[in-house]
Amino acid sequence: MHTRRRFLAALGLPVLLGLAPRRAQAAGAKILIIGDSMIAGGFGLFLAQDLEREHGYVVDRRGKSSTGLARPDFHDWIKLGAAAHAEAKPDAVVCMFGGNDGQGLHMGRDAKPQWIRYEEPGWTAEYRRRVNAFADAVTPKGERLFWIGMPPMRLDRLRERVAHMNTIYAAETAIRPNARFVPIWDVLAEDGQYSDHVRIGGTRTRVRTADGIHITSAGAHHLADFVRPHIAALMG
Repeated sequence: MHTRRRFLAALGLPVLLGLAPRRAQAAGAKILIIGDSMIAGGFGLFLAQDLEREHGYVVDRRGKSSTGLARPDFHDWIKLGAAAHAEAKPDAVVCMFGGNDGQGLHMGRDAKPQWIRYEEPGWTAEYRRRVNAFADAVTPKGERLFWIGMPPMRLDRLRERVAHMNTIYAAETAIRPNARFVPIWDVLAEDGQYSDHVRIGGTRTRVRTADGIHITSAGAHHLADFVRPHIAALMG
C-alpha cells in the first residue's frame, strides 16, 4: 500500500472522503479556487480553464505565492478568504495550501509567545484551528469544499511536514458534511516516494521543478486532469 494510502488508512479514512448527499449543481455554478503558488501558477490556471471549458462552470481564481495559513501577518487567508467568498458568492470552493506552512505559526504582535515553532506541542492544535477557521470563512453557508492535499517533497524534513499537514486536512474535512479531501500524493510520486518524473500515458515525464517543491507545466496539466473529475463528479 502506498505511503499516502497508509496514513489515510491509519486515520480510518477512505482514500477519497465522501460528501453528504446534495443535489448536483448544473453548469454555470460558481467555483472559487484559492491558495498559494500551486493555485497562482500552472496547476490553478489549468484547473480553472478545464472546469470552465469542459463543464461550463464560472471560476474565480485567487492565488498568491509564498502564502499559507502560518503567516497571517504577511497574508491573512482567513480574513481574505471571507472577503473572497463575499465577492465571488461561490457554490463551491477549491483550496490548496501547505507548501509554505511547515514553519512557525505567527500568533500576532500582542501574543505571548508571538510564535509557535513547528516542533512545539501546540503547533498541530493551532494549525488545526486555522484550517477550520479558513473552511468556515470560505464556506459560511455550508457550500462544498474541496481541499487538495500536498504532494511529496524532495527534502526529507519538508516531505514529513507536508505529510503531517495532509493528515490534518483529511481529518478536518472528514467532519464537515460537504467537504472532501482530495489526496494527490501518489499522483506526483512513484511507489509513494518523491520522484522528479512520473509515467504519464506510458511516457516518463518530468513533473517537478529543480527546487523539488513546485511542479512543471506537464505536472500541472497531469494534476489538473486528476483533480477535475473529482470536482465535476459531485458538482454535476
